[in-house]
Amino acid sequence: MNSMLAWVRARLLTPARQIRWKIIAPYAILTLALAAGGTFIATRMVTGTLEERFENQLAEAARVTSDAVIRREREHLELVRGIAFTEGVPAAIRYQNESALARLVEPLAANGRAELVEVLDLDGQRVFGLRLVDAEALEYQAFAADDVGDRSTGDRDRSTGDRDRSTWSVVDRVLSETVDALGDKYAQIASTEEGYALYTSGPIFQDDELVGVALIGSRLDSFLPVAKGEALADITVYDFNGAPIATTFAAAGEGGDADLTPAAAVSTRLDTPGAIRETKTLFGREFDLLYGELVIRDEAVGIYSVGLPRSFILSAAGTARWQLGLLFAVATVAVLATGWLLARGLTAPLLQLVRVAKAVTGGDLTARSNIRMKDEVGQLAESFDKMTERLQKQHLSTILALTSAIDARDPYTAGHSARVGQLAVMIGQGLELPESQLQHLEIGGYLHDIGKIGVRDNILLKPGSLTPEERELIENHPRIGLEILATVELAPEVVAFVSGHHEKLDGTGYPHGWSANELSIIARIATVADIYDALTTDRPYRGAMSVDEALEIMSREVAEAKLDAHVYATFQGLVSRWEWRRHTDPSLQGFRLTDQQLNNVA
Repeated sequence: MNSMLAWVRARLLTPARQIRWKIIAPYAILTLALAAGGTFIATRMVTGTLEERFENQLAEAARVTSDAVIRREREHLELVRGIAFTEGVPAAIRYQNESALARLVEPLAANGRAELVEVLDLDGQRVFGLRLVDAEALEYQAFAADDVGDRSTGDRDRSTGDRDRSTWSVVDRVLSETVDALGDKYAQIASTEEGYALYTSGPIFQDDELVGVALIGSRLDSFLPVAKGEALADITVYDFNGAPIATTFAAAGEGGDADLTPAAAVSTRLDTPGAIRETKTLFGREFDLLYGELVIRDEAVGIYSVGLPRSFILSAAGTARWQLGLLFAVATVAVLATGWLLARGLTAPLLQLVRVAKAVTGGDLTARSNIRMKDEVGQLAESFDKMTERLQKQHLSTILALTSAIDARDPYTAGHSARVGQLAVMIGQGLELPESQLQHLEIGGYLHDIGKIGVRDNILLKPGSLTPEERELIENHPRIGLEILATVELAPEVVAFVSGHHEKLDGTGYPHGWSANELSIIARIATVADIYDALTTDRPYRGAMSVDEALEIMSREVAEAKLDAHVYATFQGLVSRWEWRRHTDPSLQGFRLTDQQLNNVA
C-alpha cells in the first residue's frame, strides 16, 4: 500500500504533472459529462424512435391482417361467381346430381385453390361439397348430402356429417333473397366439422329463379399462418364474446398453455369501433396485443388481435444503447487521448526543465535541457542552458584559480591538479561513466590536493627524505582538504575523490586506510590518475620517471591488489593518447619558474 501511494505521489503529484493534470482534468471532466449526457439523450431518442416504430409495426400488422382477410374474401367471391355462372350447375342442384356437380365444381375449386366448397339447395342442405386435403397436389375429398368419401380412391365413408347450413346467417340471407347496398353476397366466420372457417356465400339462379347457394370457405387454422407471414405478427381470432377460436401462437411453436382471452376492460369494448391495445404475458414473454374488428362488406364478421413481443423493442433498445455507448466510449477515449497528447506535448518540456533544474541544484552543472523549440518554452530553455553553461564555466574557472594557487606552492608539481583532473576524466570516459560523473572527476582532480595548503613549505618542498613525523603531517593533507571543503556544498563524488586519492584496495593507503569495499569507483580512478602523474613528473626528491617505468610500478601494485585492475587496464589503453595530449596541451603544463626562482625555492 505504501509503495502504491509512493508511486501515485511520484507519478501524479509532482509540480509538472500537476500542471499536466490541471490542463487535462477540466477537459476530461467536460468530455465525460458530454459523453454521458450524449449517450443518455441519444439512447432516449433511439428508444423513443423504437417505441414509435414498434407502435407503427403493430398498427401495420393489424392493417395487413385485415387486408389479408379482405383479399381472401374476394377470392371467395370470384369462386362463388364462377360456380354460379357455370352452365349445368343450377340444373345439377335442382336434380340433386352429385356426379354432375363434382365434374363441374371441382375444376373451379382447384383453379381457385379453395379449401372448402359447398353447394346447397333451397333448404340450406348440402348437395355437394369439397375439402382440400393436399394443398401441393391440389387433392380434394368430396362429401355429399348423406355420405363422405374420397373421390380419388372411390372409398366411401357412410357418416352423414354436418350438412345443414340453413341456420347460418350467410345462407339464410341468400335463401331469403336479401339484397343490401353492397349486393347479395355475404361473409361469416362459422364453426363446422372442419373447424372454424371464414365463409362467403352467394346465390345460384336458373332463369332468374333462385335454385341454391354457393358457399366457399377458408379454414382459420390454415389461413392465419399465411396472414402471419404477411403481417409479421402473431394473430388470434375471437368470437363476439371475446373467446379465442383460432391463433398462430401455438402454430409458431411457442408451446405450453396461455390465456389468450382479453382482459375484462378490453372484452367489454370489443364490439365498439376502433382498436384497443393490451399488454399480456404469454408463454413467458411479454406481448403487446392490438385488437380490432374483422370487417367485410362494412360488417364485422369477427374480432382479431395482432401481437408483437416487447422483447423486440427491448432488444433493439439494448442493442442501440450498447452501440451508442461503445461509440461514445470510443469517441471519449479518442478525445481524452488527444487531450493527453496535447497536454503531454505542452508539459514535456517543462518536465525536462524541472529535471535539469534539479540536477543542477544537486551539483550536476553539465545538465542541459537541449530543448529546441521556437515558442516561449524554447526561449526559456535556451536561456536556462546558457545560464547553466556560464555557471559551469565560472565554477570551473574559480576552481582552476584555486588549483593554480595550490600548485604555485610546489614548483615541481606545476599543473599536477589540472592533469590529474583531466586524466581522471579520460579514464571515466573509457569506463563509460555518465557526463555528471565526469564533471565530478574533473573537479575532484582539481581540488584533490587542496589540503596541502595546510602543510608547511619546509615539509612540502623538502628535497630529502621525510621524517616519520613529517610524513605523517604530509599524509594528513587529504583530511585537511576535507576540512577546508566542509563548508562548501560539493557533490559526494568530489568529496570521495579528495578523501580517497591516496587510498589502496588492500587498506595500506592513507589517511583512512580504507579497503576495497569502502572505495568507490571515483576513489579508484583518483588513485590511478594521481599515482601516474606523480611518477611521471619531477619531484624535489627525484626526477620524473618514464612512462614504462611508471607503468611497471603500477602493474606491480595491481598484482598486489593495491590498485583496481579494471581501472588500470582502461588507463593502459589510453596512456599513449594521454601522453600526446599532456605534451601538446598548454593548459596541462602549469606555470614554470625560472632557474633563479628554483634556486631561491631550494
